[in-house]
Amino acid sequence: MSSSERLQDLLDAVAEGDRGALHRLYALSAPRLYGVAIRILREPALAEDALSRAYVRIWQAAGSYDPRIAELERWMMAIARQAALEVARSRSALSFDRTASERDEPAEPTTPGTISTELRALLNCLAELSGDLRRMVLLAYYDGWSREALAVELDAPVATIRTWLLRSLEQLRQCAPR
Repeated sequence: MSSSERLQDLLDAVAEGDRGALHRLYALSAPRLYGVAIRILREPALAEDALSRAYVRIWQAAGSYDPRIAELERWMMAIARQAALEVARSRSALSFDRTASERDEPAEPTTPGTISTELRALLNCLAELSGDLRRMVLLAYYDGWSREALAVELDAPVATIRTWLLRSLEQLRQCAPR
């Protein structure tokens, strides 16, 4: 019996509510699904969270799997990928909320005389960027987000994120006084 046939038999048993089959399915497929999650999340604890979510979904959706639509292993990998992206989005949303709230209350009160002219010029130039680009630039260069994390947050390819950042930085360079 091939491994794909064995996975299919286990999934059929899972669809019937067999928890033991789910454990065996996990043992056979978890390393590959974990690989999908860790490539997206880059942190073992987060990847394990995504893997848990993926197997809950596999348990819930086992009866609706249709081999005419996708190969079983690809179907399971797509579920793991979606779970990892959701973990990444929820983590980045929490991080963004936390950093935004931290910025709402400055540590020291600022008066017009305490902001340098360079900072004032930069803030004016940032205000000229569209909302999404301004947010992306701040997340990347102020909060230190990676291009991959931005790609997940903004639902865009990493190459597109790089292009947007380069264009935004060029726009900031052209705006800033020399």
